[in-house]
Amino acid sequence: MKDQNKYDILEIRDYYSSSNNPSSSIWVYNQVLSLSEMGFNPLVISPTPIIPFKRIFKNRFRLYDTPSIEIEAYKGTHVIRPPYFKIPRQIFVGLTQRNLSNCIEKHGGYHTIKLIHAHFGQNGVAAIKLKKKLDVPLITSFYGCDLGETKDIFKPYYAELIKNGDLFLALSNDMKNDLLTLGFPEEKILIHHLGIDLEKFSIDKEVSEDVFIFSTVCRLAKSKGVQFVIEAFRDFLKASVNSQNNFQLRIIGGGSYENKLKNLVQRYNLQSKVHFINNLIMPNSREIVLNEMKMCNIFILASYSSNNGSKEGTPVVLMEAQACGKPCISTHHAGIPEVVKDKVSGFIVKEASVNEIEKYMHIFVNNPDICSKFSISARKHMEKEFNHRQQMGKLISSINHLIMA
Repeated sequence: MKDQNKYDILEIRDYYSSSNNPSSSIWVYNQVLSLSEMGFNPLVISPTPIIPFKRIFKNRFRLYDTPSIEIEAYKGTHVIRPPYFKIPRQIFVGLTQRNLSNCIEKHGGYHTIKLIHAHFGQNGVAAIKLKKKLDVPLITSFYGCDLGETKDIFKPYYAELIKNGDLFLALSNDMKNDLLTLGFPEEKILIHHLGIDLEKFSIDKEVSEDVFIFSTVCRLAKSKGVQFVIEAFRDFLKASVNSQNNFQLRIIGGGSYENKLKNLVQRYNLQSKVHFINNLIMPNSREIVLNEMKMCNIFILASYSSNNGSKEGTPVVLMEAQACGKPCISTHHAGIPEVVKDKVSGFIVKEASVNEIEKYMHIFVNNPDICSKFSISARKHMEKEFNHRQQMGKLISSINHLIMA
């Protein structure tokens, strides 16, 4: 382990990757690992909540790792997971934020820290106290939900972040507009794409010749729109009754909406055609995702804006699928049209449009030449706009500029 007294960048992200949850916040892990490889000495503080009365809140909290105030070596990165008291109710958000802020100040206050990078808006707010104490720059990365369903909750707290933050990273033009609407200064906003390590993905053809597979990978929540994919797949099968092909829909992920999706599959009598794979409860969750992407013919993500105002950023799974050369069907939602180029690397449909999803299922199945063309374009698009190494170069340039200012 590097000298603890020489940590120079503090990364703040709850749900940071761990041995129990290797798929969690994988994009943050990749950034931290790259910082270390490029000569920095980052420390991740992953505040871990102590939640009272869990039975009352039921599915309103996620499975966290066990809190610890010891610095842990995790796959080439260093992380501390200190506890803080959290009540998952909106009326207590002020108390939770104070507890989170105190936790970050107590466990992240190394005098050698030169810059703080907070991931998600609420962590940016909570980092202000430590930023002032250390007198260092603060970068806050936004990812979607912090400008979606929680926007109204945190809007009063963002005023302090607007005043004290040094740089705000948005994943897309859509997200930049959301920040501007909230009053964030344009001169401090930078569009910075997430990137993926393209060396870990290949365009090798590993699809089965005996079955045509549609796949989706996501947290199984209502806002991910998997219900619309299932309905479209049902209609697709009805229209393809005379086809010689064997079709499957594979749903990879887990979450609170899983049982409702399974009930929907049973209602449509699709148990033999729709397969659920909960990779989140398996130790090799990342390998399962990569293998499923390699196996599929078409990747689908049907995220939409539900009634609670939920909003995506730029989903990493769409980047990974295209890096594998998979044509995509996705929605005109948040920053997704910047990730999937409509009619170039995939098709963009209206939110919650079962008919359009089904339409493009047929087009891909009946036009192998389009699949091949989109496959090549998808990989090239990732190489140009979402290459992890290129994006890290841009991020480090911003970090150095702030540190030297």
